[in-house]
Amino acid sequence: MLLWAMGFVAVEYLFDHWGVLSLLSLRLVVSIIFLVLWWGLTESWTELSRAPWSQGLRLGGFGWGVGAILLLIGQRLSDPVATGITVAMMPIAGATVEVIFDNRRISSRLCVGIIFAVVGGYLATGVNLAEGNFGLGVFLCLSAMFLFAWATRATTLIGDLSPVGQSTVTLCGGMLVSLLCYVLSLMAGLEESRISTFEVEQWLPLAIYVLPSCGIAQLLWIRGAGRLGVLLASFHMNAVPFYVMVIMVLLSLAEWKWIQAGGVALVAFGVLVSQMGRLRNHEKI
Repeated sequence: MLLWAMGFVAVEYLFDHWGVLSLLSLRLVVSIIFLVLWWGLTESWTELSRAPWSQGLRLGGFGWGVGAILLLIGQRLSDPVATGITVAMMPIAGATVEVIFDNRRISSRLCVGIIFAVVGGYLATGVNLAEGNFGLGVFLCLSAMFLFAWATRATTLIGDLSPVGQSTVTLCGGMLVSLLCYVLSLMAGLEESRISTFEVEQWLPLAIYVLPSCGIAQLLWIRGAGRLGVLLASFHMNAVPFYVMVIMVLLSLAEWKWIQAGGVALVAFGVLVSQMGRLRNHEKI
């Protein structure tokens, strides 16, 4: 989540020079190159040929690719306030996915943890509910959250693959969808396909955005979600706005806000409450 948060800060330096789809496509291509090389060098190159690419591409194209496009369109149709609030709903999306697909029983302790995580996530965004523009954009953002939750669960269940293999084959699907949208945007002459001249001041934020906050963060996310489950892993996503604020404060680009710090404390408390029973019983609540 910390690496992912770094990407939100870095991209602010890039949006004035890049189209959204061109930047997203470059990010995914670089991340896939890294993941393929890491997979082959740390495990075996033969694993790549034996991997269930067809399954991974379909899953990743729908979950990560379509989900990213829905989130992008939703952001365009709404505003940062509404988007931040919908992203804070990720624990609810994770709970819904596990209830539907895993028949998970939602205990009272887990309900309390979800409530704290959602409220804390809302406070961590630092936004005001009354200022949000709620409409079709919010519906698309919520749809993206449920797709991300579903894709996370499905990715961790791809058998006979390590987390790096699972991350690679599914993120490839997302990359193909992104490249398709980019080509269509380029053919239509849309601004979203604009490519920068790679000026020196963009190098560092571009390097952070295209690899640590995507490929490496995705690998860690799938590894962590595979051990915790999508529900408990999704709690940690609500701390991302706080990490963004901390980075911005360290760069002297923002002021410290105690309400956001309080929000992430509630998220942490929600994680603790939700995992107490799991640690005590050595199994998921």
